[in-house]
Amino acid sequence: MSRENIEVVRDALRLWGLNPDGGLAPIDLDHLRDVFEGDSPPAAELFDPEVEIHPPEGAVGGSLQRGYQGVVSNWSDLLATFDEFLIDPLEYRQAGEQVVVIQRNIGRMGEMEVDETHSVLFTLRDRRIVRIQVFARREGALEAASAG
Repeated sequence: MSRENIEVVRDALRLWGLNPDGGLAPIDLDHLRDVFEGDSPPAAELFDPEVEIHPPEGAVGGSLQRGYQGVVSNWSDLLATFDEFLIDPLEYRQAGEQVVVIQRNIGRMGEMEVDETHSVLFTLRDRRIVRIQVFARREGALEAASAG
């Protein structure tokens, strides 16, 4: 089942417009709205309607968001900070019903660039993502998965 969960997460990243096989790709807010909004959004196949997204702690992180609109709001808040935000998935690890993604994030604001490695813990139930928790450290999601 865990390998299937990795494939669900890879499909979710692809749905977001990212390259799950690696390589920097931008987050496009208009695309995310198309994917998560409407009567029967494409996201419904991979995401629970009550999905929770927990951004990293800190000034840029934002706050807990719920549901499809919450996912869009989370990205909207983040993209309001950056002129451009790119993500490169580097590694996937299975942890029972959870999947850890180690990713490189690049945020550009004018002449300034932030280039960091973060981690994301995806929790799945019945092949759908029910929780996304983002960590500002590479080890954060790995530690949370092993503690859970």
